[in-house]
Amino acid sequence: MHHQYHKPVLLIESIDALSVKPNGVYVDFTFGGGGHSMEILNRLGEKGKLFAFDKDEDAYKNIINDNRFTFIRSDYKFAYNFLRYYDALPLDGVIADLGLSSHHIDDSKRGFSFRFNEAELDMRMDVN
Repeated sequence: MHHQYHKPVLLIESIDALSVKPNGVYVDFTFGGGGHSMEILNRLGEKGKLFAFDKDEDAYKNIINDNRFTFIRSDYKFAYNFLRYYDALPLDGVIADLGLSSHHIDDSKRGFSFRFNEAELDMRMDVN
């Protein structure tokens, strides 16, 4: 399916709580591996829209090919401007899986873990 990433914990429960309307407009502020976004898309109708933000280069590899989906390769702090540009406001709901994921810790090249002796600590989401 997607580039190996992070499997969301409580995926169904979180999206159930979002109460997705078939024609609603939603935002996934932390796209990552796309797990939450895929579940939202499963519940959206033809006219529904989903926007996803992520600046992590690995997340970009997981983009979902769906005409209801727009990936925005940016930090979500710029969300208001992007969502205005796409005429996506007002929103019906948002989700943000904040924090560090197992994907970042398990990849020694990312520099998020002390357990790899050969890797330097970096701890930046945006590696550029």
